[in-house]
This record gives sequence, structure tokens and C-alpha cells, in this order.
Amino acid sequence: MHRNPFRPAPLGLAAVAVLALAGCVGPIDTSGAERVDGQPTTINAQELAATAEGIVAEQGFTVDIDCGTDDVPFEVGTSLECSGFDEASETSGTYTVTITSVEGDVYGLDVVGSEAQPTPPVDSAFETAAAFADLTAQAISDALGETPLVDCGADDIEIFVGQEVRCAYESSAASGFVIATVTEFDGSTYAIEVVEE
Repeated sequence: MHRNPFRPAPLGLAAVAVLALAGCVGPIDTSGAERVDGQPTTINAQELAATAEGIVAEQGFTVDIDCGTDDVPFEVGTSLECSGFDEASETSGTYTVTITSVEGDVYGLDVVGSEAQPTPPVDSAFETAAAFADLTAQAISDALGETPLVDCGADDIEIFVGQEVRCAYESSAASGFVIATVTEFDGSTYAIEVVEE
């Protein structure tokens, strides 16, 4: 268990300014001031993530920890499930970040990480034959002067750069076969080049 006392950013700066002016002579407008009880009731999850990153860094690891952006209760026992990514080793994992002590605006954290898992590179993916056929039809519609019916089979098609797929097409003026070749793939989107067989 790793603990790291940390002070959150000061809250209620308007109230501090009002207290500093209290000894002055003259009217004081306190309508915009907020009452501060000395301890915040919530804390932003991003701040907890930044503190957790510091604790992990003390152990010799540089990890980007993401606990979201919500405000959470600033009290002992508040626990968040966070994701972590280590760019140096290209591994990801989860962290449980728990507030273990609160004294005023100082708090302690317990940061427990899962075993890091490598993030595999995405070299290929699968697309439905119907969606691949629609893209192929779009690619050849200008050359045919209309959008043809295209059939690339019934099985899902593996998408990777260099993949060639033979598809049949039919328009009002012609029919035949084309070869659609995947020319670009970034893990989520792809581009094809289509030539007549």
C-alpha cells in the first residue's frame, strides 16, 4: 500500500478575500462570497488520477492514469476504478484508487494496480461482406454512371493492407467481376482500390 499526502487546490478564494477586507472601514459586499467549512466535500477524479500517477512514479513507473472527470465524494473510502497506460512498455491495466485518510484538505491514497497487459497492435479486423460490397459499389459507381449491385460473398472479410477480394457486379448496362484491394488500414478505417477483372 502506498500513501501520499496531498493538498487539493484551495477552494473558496472569494471567502479568503472577504476575510482579508473585514478589518477595513466602509461597506463590504459579501453577496458573491461562498461559505467554506474548511474541508471540501468533493474532489475531481482528475486530481486523484494525477496524485495516483505520482505515487506510481515513486515506484519507478511512468503511467498515464485516467479516472474520468467527475467530482467524487472527498471522504475516506471513496474508491475509483481507473485505467492506466505505460507508453514505454505499451502496456495497459487498471488501478483501484482509494482515499484512505482525510484531514482538512490533506488526504492519503491507496493505489493498487492490476497486472499490466500488452496492448496488441491491430493489424487486421473483419468487415461484413455486405458492408465491403457497399464500399466497392461506391468506388465503381462513377465509372459506371450508376450505383451497381455488388456481391462479395456471404462470409465476413478480413481487412488488412494488401487483402484482395473478388466481387461480382451488375448494373443496367454491364455486369462482371472486380478485384477490390485494401490499400490503407489504421485499425478502425480502411480504403480500397477497385479494378475490373
